[in-house]
Amino acid sequence: MPVTIDELVNYVAGRALDTVVDSRDRHDPVVKLASPAELQQLFAQAAPLDLKADDVPDNAALIAAVDLVIDRSVHTRHPRFFNQNFAGADPVAIVGDWLAASLNTTLATYEMAPVFTLMENAVLSRLAELVGYRSATNSANQLESPAGVMCPGGSTANMMALQLARHRKRPDSIRTGTGGERLTIFTSASGHYSTSKAAAVLGLGTEAVVKVPDGPDGSMDAVALRNAVEASKAAGQVPFAIVATAGTTVTGAFDDLDALADVAEEFDLWLHVDACFGGAALFSPRIHHLLDGVDRTDSFVWNPHKMMGLTQQCTLFVVSEPERLDACFSSKADYLFQPDKLNAELDSGDRTFLCARRVDALKIWLTWKARGDSGFTERTNHALDLADYTRAAIANSDGRFVVVAPGPYVNVVFRWLPPVLRNTTSSIDDLSPQLRQALHDVAPGIKARMQTEGTAMVGYQPIHGLNAFRLLFMNPEVTTDDVDETLRLIDAYGEHEWADR
Repeated sequence: MPVTIDELVNYVAGRALDTVVDSRDRHDPVVKLASPAELQQLFAQAAPLDLKADDVPDNAALIAAVDLVIDRSVHTRHPRFFNQNFAGADPVAIVGDWLAASLNTTLATYEMAPVFTLMENAVLSRLAELVGYRSATNSANQLESPAGVMCPGGSTANMMALQLARHRKRPDSIRTGTGGERLTIFTSASGHYSTSKAAAVLGLGTEAVVKVPDGPDGSMDAVALRNAVEASKAAGQVPFAIVATAGTTVTGAFDDLDALADVAEEFDLWLHVDACFGGAALFSPRIHHLLDGVDRTDSFVWNPHKMMGLTQQCTLFVVSEPERLDACFSSKADYLFQPDKLNAELDSGDRTFLCARRVDALKIWLTWKARGDSGFTERTNHALDLADYTRAAIANSDGRFVVVAPGPYVNVVFRWLPPVLRNTTSSIDDLSPQLRQALHDVAPGIKARMQTEGTAMVGYQPIHGLNAFRLLFMNPEVTTDDVDETLRLIDAYGEHEWADR
């Protein structure tokens, strides 16, 4: 008997639910690695990946393809997945995402999303409260100006912040453009690349972004920032924005927001905080001080899909003066944002350059309600505990590993060292070019062995020109045993890689 559409839907839903409620066993592979050609061949035996005009629907084949999708995907809920700054999606968030998708509406207007509009405003208001921004309410205790908007990713939020900053400096720019003057943006050398991309999209050009040197801890040097702003002004340019980073992608460094706010106030610059990664510090008394001064900033973005396990994507963008969103982005399209319709004042689509927006409000509202601030605190502190444990294990590794960036957050950045470099007084900087290159090449070799065997996934990246590993603690199911086993695997693979060189 042929498989019906209803049977296909029920099967897919059942398999998906299985992935939510059943944690990945530690002995299962993180990924069953296959080359593109091998994947093409596997799917050709079920349902070919290519779409053709003469395809005949075959739901039985699609069931086999769904099994392949699950079997051959990376399992980010696996307790030995440390590869990205997201992992271990919260089951509550996943089912909330499903429910929102099943209702299939948009957050552009209140009439299309009455419940979700109120949920989004409530979530944004709570974040603004945590950050220290004001929230304007009327006599009915309803927000007059929602504290911000939800965005499809931190890069979008960063671009919106820069548009707001330009609009404050040059209000006519949304109508006439920026003319011939050179507007400049300042961010740290370790800041996210989305700042440069946003400058390109906004027509400012990537050369408008001034990369300020980092201090020893990887955060922006406030003295260097002031000097850079003064140099820009002396060159006849118009500084207008600072993009601070709370939790850099690689080392987890936090810029000194109070020091940056002093510079911003002195030169009348918009201060935006890219806390996509580090916003979780709001929930942990242990590291909350890393965000001291955040209440003095102009805008703030946080990605709960990182530390809090929300499904991709979930981005909250809040503004200290949220009424600026209307002034900057409103187009007053009269086919959609009619001022004389019911509840027109609650339409959010005219407060962003996006129109249709995916309903991400339900999953974050549902998860926040189910877990509470205390649940977010517990999740953050668990990650911090694991990071501290890992740093201690590295310190007691008899020289097998060495921490590269001893940061305060959930990133542990380190190198594996071959026996010839252990417990010596020699510096990495003293290595011969040949030895340095061999050490640089060993990290991708170790990772390739891990991927091939599916035992773990760990990221690596160059630090000062030499590859280093990065363990990121996001998944609440990770234990100290997982840390120990992952370090053991890196050491074992490293021994093999070094012996082959």
